[in-house]
Amino acid sequence: MPEPMKTNTVPEEKKTISLYDIYEEKREYPRISLNAIASLSLPDGFDVSIIVHDMSPDGIQLRCNRKTAHMIHPSGQFITEATAPGLDIRFNLNVDNSEREILAHIKLFYFTIISEDTVAFGARFIRFDKFTDRHVDRFITNAMSPVEEKVLDMLDLPRSEQYIVERLGESAVNLDDTLNMLKKKKAIISCGDDKKQKYIRMESALQSMFKRIERLEKRLAELETKTGGN
Repeated sequence: MPEPMKTNTVPEEKKTISLYDIYEEKREYPRISLNAIASLSLPDGFDVSIIVHDMSPDGIQLRCNRKTAHMIHPSGQFITEATAPGLDIRFNLNVDNSEREILAHIKLFYFTIISEDTVAFGARFIRFDKFTDRHVDRFITNAMSPVEEKVLDMLDLPRSEQYIVERLGESAVNLDDTLNMLKKKKAIISCGDDKKQKYIRMESALQSMFKRIERLEKRLAELETKTGGN
């Protein structure tokens, strides 16, 4: 009896999904890296310093050490909608070369430990004071627009994420968020399966489709001529 064929197949490494990954993947809007120092007002009247790691139109991710995290969320229990603490936060944004103070009321919706002494809190914006939400919107628009334009410029043909990353060289904006936003705007479309996903500008995709139709119609006309229209 012949021996079974040996293969060099290596089992795929399983990806570990953390609580942080699950919540971050659910965020609908693009996240802009910020790493700005903020002041967080606690219910007991104390203020603590914390880092605004990134921001989107609907929320922010905060980071701090374990000691500060215990002050913010003393129970350490899983945060639910009913138990989510509401807090006031203030921090500065550079908008159009001017420092703008952001005053907002936020509500925590998760926390997770991401390193030995680093805790991440996810928070939603509940309301803004003194109409400072306009500064947040402007800041995000300014950060996103140049990157979106760069991505669109290279999508005259179907391109992979790896291709885009290699030529983009941008670290301030998450590429997945940028691509998702462009798809929502119907500026680009995706093609291929999950492993070979590619993206192309909508205008270029339509032009390519029309060219294919023209070639097909031309080929059909040639065939009809050869067969005498029968």
